[in-house]
Amino acid sequence: MFAQIEIKDPIEKIAEDWDLLADAIMPHFSTFRAVGHNIFGLRRRLISAMAIDDPKKGNISHYVELGPRGIEEGEHQPWTLRVTTAGTPHRVLHNFGYWHINDKDELYLPIGAAERKAGYFCIVQGRPTGKETDSFAWYCEKCLTLLFDFVVETGQTGLAGFWKGEQEAVRRYNGDAMLRTCPECAHINPRGYCWNKAKDTPEEAEARLYW
Repeated sequence: MFAQIEIKDPIEKIAEDWDLLADAIMPHFSTFRAVGHNIFGLRRRLISAMAIDDPKKGNISHYVELGPRGIEEGEHQPWTLRVTTAGTPHRVLHNFGYWHINDKDELYLPIGAAERKAGYFCIVQGRPTGKETDSFAWYCEKCLTLLFDFVVETGQTGLAGFWKGEQEAVRRYNGDAMLRTCPECAHINPRGYCWNKAKDTPEEAEARLYW
C-alpha cells in the first residue's frame, strides 16, 4: 500500500512512527493520490462545529446528493464519517461546479483541531479499475433534467485522465449555451467550474460564487 509514497526525509527517520497526517507526508495527498487499491485526499482545513473552511474557497461544508427522492442536502460534521455510495451524483457547494458520479464509494472524515487551528479533511475512495468510470454531469437547477454528461474511463486513464477529463467537460459545457439551456423548461443554467480554483476563468470564478 505504501510502496508508491515519496517523502522528503529518509525513511529511517519516520519508519517507527508512520503518520499520514505528518507534515512530511501530507503534501503528497494534497489533491488526490492513488495508493494500492484506494485513492486518498488529505487537506488542511479550518474545521469547527459550524463550518469547514477552505482558505481559498471559503465555506465548503454543504454537500448535496441526487437520489430517488430528488436532491438531499447535508453538512459535513467534525469527527463524523459520511459515505457517498457508488453511482450517486453528488457535489459540494462552491467547491466544484458539476455533479460527480463515480463507480466507487467515497468516504469523508473531517478531523477537527483545538483552538481554531487547522484540522484535516480526509477523503478515501476505491481506485477505479477495468471499465469503471467517473462522470462530470450537469442537471437543470429548476427541474433536474440531465443537461450534459461527460464520462471518463478512469479505470484505464487513472487520476491523470480524471483531471484532464474534468477540465474538458467544464470547458465543453460552458462553451455551448445550448447545453446549459434545459430542453424541458428552457431555464438557462449557470456555468460550471473545476475543483482547482487556480483553473477558473473570470466566468467560472463568478459561477463558483453562485453555486
